Amino acid sequence: MKRIAITGSLQSGTSVMTNALAAMIGFDVAVRPPYSLSASKYRLDPEIEKCQWPDSFVYCLGAFTDRMITEQRYADRFISEGSVLHELVWIKCRFPHHEPIYEQSMITGLERVVAEYASGNYDHIFHIDALHPSDVFDQCIKRLYARYGIRYLSFNGIDREATLERMADCLSVKPVLSAKHALLKATEYDTGEYDFYGDRTA
Repeated sequence: MKRIAITGSLQSGTSVMTNALAAMIGFDVAVRPPYSLSASKYRLDPEIEKCQWPDSFVYCLGAFTDRMITEQRYADRFISEGSVLHELVWIKCRFPHHEPIYEQSMITGLERVVAEYASGNYDHIFHIDALHPSDVFDQCIKRLYARYGIRYLSFNGIDREATLERMADCLSVKPVLSAKHALLKATEYDTGEYDFYGDRTA
């Protein structure tokens, strides 16, 4: 089975790399649920940065549930953008020193469930290293990997073509598109010039 997750900080280009690898090897992408949809579904504040503790936890829990359902639909051939760990790390970074013990207990409990899912349901986790060692998001997710013994491979996000080729080698999958063209397609999709199927958006 080839259930893949690509993780990394908010500035590491995980979306581009996820879409590029998917195009390169012909896999589906399990996309990150847009916050706007979660906000509407769970009646959260329309702006994510304005979310206080209750709405932030609901978003984190809801996003995990939505991701899990989506990933199960793809069975054994998908690449998860950010993985189920993304929103968990987001809330841990957002509330790093929350004082009430019951709130920290809630985050810790959710962490255990999410980590168990990630450990048991991803065959390969590729992590794009942050450009700066002090990146808090990057440090947090690596601590989770260490704490729960989750196996992953780190990649340098600077030379993206070489990174994609190394990822394909690790998966022992024959590419259907070159790394260069897959990356070009993913970059155009990310900027909104084309949709992911190659059609112009305007």
